[in-house]
Amino acid sequence: VSRTFLYDAAQAPLLARLRGLADKQPSTGRPALPDQQRITTRSHETVVRALRDANRKLHEENERLRNELAVALGRLRDLRRGIPVE
Repeated sequence: VSRTFLYDAAQAPLLARLRGLADKQPSTGRPALPDQQRITTRSHETVVRALRDANRKLHEENERLRNELAVALGRLRDLRRGIPVE
């Protein structure tokens, strides 16, 4: 669209609408969602809690797997050295 077209007095409503949409757009560069599609604070908190819980479970599983690996590597070391496995 040319500037001449946009700044023509007949296009003032269109230019005002475009400016309004640009003002609503967040600074992230992503388009703003309509109010009906935005996540509520309560929903956001629920999502955050669920993600934190999942993260905690994964952390616990990683810790368990690290311990299992340490035991297995210790047994392998003992076998290579000829030490009987318990």
